[in-house]
Amino acid sequence: MHDLATPTVSSARAWQWTPLVRKSLTVLHAICGIGWMGVDIAVFALLMTARTTDDPALVASSFDAIRIIVPLAVPALSLGMLATGVLLGLGTRWGLIRYWWVLVKLLMALVMVVLVFVSLVPTVSSISVPVPTAASADELRARLGPLPDMLLFPPIVSFLMLGIATILSIFKPWRHTPWSRKPASASGNEVRAV
Repeated sequence: MHDLATPTVSSARAWQWTPLVRKSLTVLHAICGIGWMGVDIAVFALLMTARTTDDPALVASSFDAIRIIVPLAVPALSLGMLATGVLLGLGTRWGLIRYWWVLVKLLMALVMVVLVFVSLVPTVSSISVPVPTAASADELRARLGPLPDMLLFPPIVSFLMLGIATILSIFKPWRHTPWSRKPASASGNEVRAV
């Protein structure tokens, strides 16, 4: 059986994930982010349908779908994205606070996860869609108050933040943070593998 982490030759890092573990975590990280973006697109499409249709049954079913999808999918995807990102940071040369692009991604992920649990899930879970009896689509939307407008922001904002995180991952801008330890080879104290 292979170890999940292997020692490195640098004293700056005691260990790193094996290539298989690193790649597996990277795949899971990408799946969680892409899945979350997919939920954002679906929620946005449902919201736009509910805001523009003249069919009261479609208004009600769109909000019911949002009420079902978001609490099931978004918390799991957000926690999965955060957990795999932290594990990747801990077990790779990038670290969690060594590079600005990683630190910015971590802070964005923390803000997004907190907003999911503090604001989005409670709001979506409390949606009470009136049964479309003789009411028109406009009357149903009026009964929901500002909720249809308020719910437009989470999928747009999280989609954009996830897009920015993707760009940061690909281009890796900026240099080391002030909290980054210099590589051992820069100070001349290189550890040699025996």
